[in-house]
Amino acid sequence: MDTNENNARKIIDLEKQVANTKGKREVGRSRAQNYIAEQSSAPERKIHGQTVIKVAQLSGGRDKLYSEVVVGRTIQKVYKLTVTSRDNQTAEAIKEMMKSQINPAETKVGIESIKTPRDGRVQIETGSIQEAETLENSITDKLGDKIETHIHRTRKPRLKIINIPEEISTDNIEDTLMAQNPEIGIGKGEIIPKFTYETKRNTRNIVIEVSARTRKKLIDNKVKIGWINCSIEDYLVATRCFRYFRFNHRMRDRNMSVMCRQS
Repeated sequence: MDTNENNARKIIDLEKQVANTKGKREVGRSRAQNYIAEQSSAPERKIHGQTVIKVAQLSGGRDKLYSEVVVGRTIQKVYKLTVTSRDNQTAEAIKEMMKSQINPAETKVGIESIKTPRDGRVQIETGSIQEAETLENSITDKLGDKIETHIHRTRKPRLKIINIPEEISTDNIEDTLMAQNPEIGIGKGEIIPKFTYETKRNTRNIVIEVSARTRKKLIDNKVKIGWINCSIEDYLVATRCFRYFRFNHRMRDRNMSVMCRQS
């Protein structure tokens, strides 16, 4: 009898352990399901003509990841026009001059925003490069003697072709690449030769300027030039002003006095 009772008690204990284990598993599953993203009930909004995507709310108290927030969101590209005074006028004075002389409705230019950084400039943002150029021409025609303008343009990628033959120069590099490498599909005018230079190892390299699309065709590849297969890499040089030792401009640039403020 004692043996049977002991066996019965062991069976009951084992059943309780199994039940507890199943209960813990169910709790874990319910907690995991609480972290599933739920669709937000917030209405969609439009900012500058762009629909703002609703962000899904995550229950369970977990913070949203950056990738979860920005997924599917469209970022509107803007084009910047910087306006500076020729006779040290304040940013507010520059804005008043432009508003009194220029009507954006007449020039058919949409102004996204007007900002006034602390350095005395006025920064105007438009939705297209054509609008920025139109506004620049209008400002130059009516206020060119008092203020000057500068459009921020994205610099095209530059590549270096390594160890080119002696007979290759900026005059014939494009025709040579097109003739000897038809599989790459380079068209006329896609490459702008800039200059050649020699390294400390007495090898000649040539620097070319291309579009982002052409860069994808050429980067990290070898091209046939004469009797040599030449490698192509990005040409990266940090432009630096040697007056105040800041980057992204040179001392001889025309707007150096504005860009190189120490304040």
